[in-house]
Amino acid sequence: MTHSILLKPRSKHYSVWHSESEASSPIQNDKLIVIWRKWGGRRLTGVQKGRFYCPSMPECVVTGNISQLDKADAVLFHDLPKVYSKRVMPQIRPPHQYWVWVIGECPNNPNVIDLVSYSGVFNWTMTYRNDSDVLINYGSVSLIYKRLAKMDISPDKDYTVGKKYLVVWFVSNCYKYLPRFIYATELVKHISVDVFGKCGKLVCLGHGKDQYNCSDQVIKQYKFYLSFESYKCKEYITEKFWRNAIANEVVPVVLGAPKADYEKFAPPGSFIHVDDFETPKDLADYLKILDKDIEKYNEYFRWRTQPPKSIYPDDYGGWCNLCRKLQQVNPTERKVYTDLDRWFAGENYEFCEPVVQVSHHSHHVNIRINRWAPLHHVP
Repeated sequence: MTHSILLKPRSKHYSVWHSESEASSPIQNDKLIVIWRKWGGRRLTGVQKGRFYCPSMPECVVTGNISQLDKADAVLFHDLPKVYSKRVMPQIRPPHQYWVWVIGECPNNPNVIDLVSYSGVFNWTMTYRNDSDVLINYGSVSLIYKRLAKMDISPDKDYTVGKKYLVVWFVSNCYKYLPRFIYATELVKHISVDVFGKCGKLVCLGHGKDQYNCSDQVIKQYKFYLSFESYKCKEYITEKFWRNAIANEVVPVVLGAPKADYEKFAPPGSFIHVDDFETPKDLADYLKILDKDIEKYNEYFRWRTQPPKSIYPDDYGGWCNLCRKLQQVNPTERKVYTDLDRWFAGENYEFCEPVVQVSHHSHHVNIRINRWAPLHHVP
């Protein structure tokens, strides 16, 4: 028999309470995580120890085998129907089990599920937002400095060496009414930008992992990368910033989340935000100045050898964050999101700037901008 003590909710969008029940799972070090049905469109059936998902916690087991559902400490939901349907959800839900909603997209993305219909379903959130129960973002200062600590980097390194070109952009979502395309259309009138992907004329040959290797080799030859997000949303800073620019030692020019978010979560002094410039022409003029000033350009990399003075959220990587959460959570704690939609999008849907919608089919139309620079012969 379950004895519940209702606590004052810590948020109007979810409820938290403690439940002491004979049915609760006993405290144990090993944690079983089941991925429900599909992940990224693929069914996962094998069992992977922590060495695959989280090497530092081998006692954490992840599987796509739903026959182990009743034993799972957490069930992850990544690919779900647009609207909640009880018949496609697990029919077994032990009291000790946490149902976790996982998403890497922002509220404005048209592929996000109807969150109103999923209210009252999930116990935890696992997203890029730092107020999620489990952080699974695209990168972090915490992870970067852990890697840099293992490297011997000279503070006098010249990051212009080997960079033969100025500005590059990899982009394949060509919906012309996205803020980034409106901005880029004006920017290319004032500075040469090489564009790879479906929205440009340049192609990086490669598939799968080879595609990443190809893009990395191309990006490293440029001084600036346009880390333009599809949507302007709170804390939405994706691989366009972390992987494409920061990891390739290129200065990211960012458009997306508010500048305050980048200042809070990105390496200090590592980026150029479009909001600092009155017009795209002003930004173009500034990039041209940096192109001619080696010392000024290198200032954007000083952070690599100067540990930050600010305190950044600790991050062990998404899977390790989940394993640690399962290990550390009070076994009697229960939580449910009663208004997942407003938690994700904001009380008044203010977490994202709206995007102008033209027609139902506009998302699938490739809008090509023809003012790009000619093809460079990049190996």
